[in-house]
Formats: sequence, C-alpha cells, structure tokens
Amino acid sequence: MTTIYYLSATGNSLYMARRIQRRLEEAGQEVQLVSIAAALHEQDLRPAGQVGFVMPLHFFGLPLLAETFFTRLDLSQVTYSFLVMTCGWHYMSDAFHAARRLFAAKGQRLSAAFYVDMISVYLPLGDIPPEAKKKHRLQKAAVRIEKVADAIVHQQSSYDAEYLNFLSGLVHGYVRKHRQGLDQNFRAGEACNQCGLCAKICPVENISLGEAGPVWQHQCTQCLACLHACPQQAIELGKKTVGRQRYHHPEIQIRELIRK
Repeated sequence: MTTIYYLSATGNSLYMARRIQRRLEEAGQEVQLVSIAAALHEQDLRPAGQVGFVMPLHFFGLPLLAETFFTRLDLSQVTYSFLVMTCGWHYMSDAFHAARRLFAAKGQRLSAAFYVDMISVYLPLGDIPPEAKKKHRLQKAAVRIEKVADAIVHQQSSYDAEYLNFLSGLVHGYVRKHRQGLDQNFRAGEACNQCGLCAKICPVENISLGEAGPVWQHQCTQCLACLHACPQQAIELGKKTVGRQRYHHPEIQIRELIRK
C-alpha cells in the first residue's frame, strides 16, 4: 500500500501526485491520494508501508502547512518515503535539508527527494509565462515526472541537488517568524461578488466572508490559492499582481482543489 499526501494550490502538485499514482498502479500497487489540508483534521496520522509527499516549493523551502503536517506524522511504520517538490526554479532551496531533519527527529530517513520544474505561480515575483512557453514547460515536466515515478516504483534512494541552502534557510526562517503578516497586503477589489470560493479553497481556513467581501485572518501561508482561483480576478496581493495572469494546471479543475 502506498499513501501519497499532496498539497496543491493551483493544481501542479495534484497533477504530479496523480501521475505518480498512475505509474505505481500500473506496477501493481494500491495507491491512496490524501490532501494534506484535509489530513490535518485527522487525529491519527500513522501511514504504513510506502509513503510519498508531493507539494510546491514555498519561500525556498517546505510550505509552512507541510512543516506542521510533518511534525504531526507518526512515521514508525514507514518502509520507504519520497518527497516530490514542484517549483518554477529549484536551484535555490533548503526544502530537502529541512525534510531530512524533520524525518531524523522522528528516527526515520527520507528515502528519496526529487524536484520537478513547472510554472511559478508566485505572481509578486513575475507573471505567468506566455502560452507557448507555458505549454513547453508543462510538457517537460510531464516527461520528468515519468522518470521520477519510475525511480519511486523501484524504490531508489536518490536526492536531487540543492544549492544556497543556508541562505534559503535564513529566508524561510524569516518568513516563518513573520507569518502573521503574510496576508496584510491581500485585498479584494470592486469586482468581488462574494461567491465565497476564496474561503473554500484556502487550505488553512484563513479567509472568512464579511459584509464587504473576504477577510484574511493572519494565518496565511501565501500559497495564493485564493488569488488564482477567484473567478472575477478580484483578489490582489499588493500592487505587483495587478494585471498579471492567473493560473491553474490545465488538467486540474478548480473544484478539485477546494479544501475537503
């Protein structure tokens, strides 16, 4: 039995988790996909056998929600574990080092870790690429994930290289320390029709609906799920996201990303 836990704001990681699931099932394995956002509501987090984690790179490290999730996991019955990180550019990161430390603290070893470069969705740092470039990058990612999935099928022990992990760790630590301020620049414009999708899709239940629209409650991880999913494109994060494209993986529907 293989359990794959995933965290996905715009569908990139869910798509990758499903590709790995399909390859493992073709190899005769039974696979269960579990949303990390949903799993955190469970009392007993004790996976057994082969366990995988698929998630995006956030602030050059593990998503803040994933860090909480890892600390709650009981890994005593795990025989093989893998981590797959989706990102726009992975050469500056401390995610694998952090994950290995979290596993070691539980007396376990992370067996394998892989990066898959896809589409960066962090709009404050740059727009979504043009359609042709986006399609090309997604095609390369699809080829890459098949190789990763084959390595997982054969339970290979492999780690993709990370660079500047010390600097990445400092940046990530600063963000973690100042988490309560991560949502202070979110706003919903006049186009907001109070449909409530932003509240439903937020993986940390950080958004409520007030009389004037969404209200952020200072537990944000800045995954940008609310911004990308808004059907009116009414949500902005400061001024740098204004006029920039919104994105979700073309093979994943928004409703599939809603927190269960």
